[in-house]
This record gives sequence, C-alpha cells and structure tokens, in this order.
Amino acid sequence: MKFVRILLTIVFGVIYWPVNLLHTKVQKWYFAEKKRDIVVWYLFTPIYWIIVAITFIISVPYEFVIARDLH
Repeated sequence: MKFVRILLTIVFGVIYWPVNLLHTKVQKWYFAEKKRDIVVWYLFTPIYWIIVAITFIISVPYEFVIARDLH
C-alpha cells in the first residue's frame, strides 16, 4: 500500500508541476491584460478558468496523498 502511495505521489508530482507553472504564467498575464485590453480579457476568461479547474483537480489529490504520507 505504501508503494502505491509513493507511486501516486510521483505521478501526480510529474503532472502537477507543469500544470501549476502554466497556471502561474497565465495568471500573471491574465490579470495584467484586464488593464490593457478588456475585450481580450473577456474572451480569454473561459480558457483561464479551465486552466484553474485542471490545476485544482490535479492538486487536491496530490496534496491529499502528500499529507497522508506525512502523518
């Protein structure tokens, strides 16, 4: 069972890091874009929230597996 949790931690970690990096870069651009061009900001909003949802869906099990192994 411990092996499965370690494997899940590695798999989620490999997926989580690039998705989180993408989310951070897009978030920085997205919030700055509202001041420059509101039309582009509104058009990009659904894509931004899809990225947020994907990051959340991946990060919650990843954090749960890590927390379970720490306790």
